[in-house]
Amino acid sequence: MTGYGTIIAGIALLAAGTYLLRFAGYKLGSRLSLSPAAESLLADAATTLLLAVAAISTFYEGEAFAGFARVTGVGVAAYLAWRRRPLIVVILVAAAVTAGLRLLGVK
Repeated sequence: MTGYGTIIAGIALLAAGTYLLRFAGYKLGSRLSLSPAAESLLADAATTLLLAVAAISTFYEGEAFAGFARVTGVGVAAYLAWRRRPLIVVILVAAAVTAGLRLLGVK
């Protein structure tokens, strides 16, 4: 298999694995009891992973630094989200700040 065949096979394998993991969670969920501390740890793990991915994609593009315009845009978005502004406002203002800085030549 080359090219598209490999990609399709990979997608099918990942889909099957995802389905099997979800099905196992459904079947084993009632049989498996976790302590409150373990449940709290598992709940926080997803948030921590998402934050780590967001931080990496904020600062890096490939193997190089993404530039100060992107970092500033994400910082503006974080500030507006912290101030509980509507999501559309956060997205538009952050995009405008990033685009404006890039227009001014800030990388």
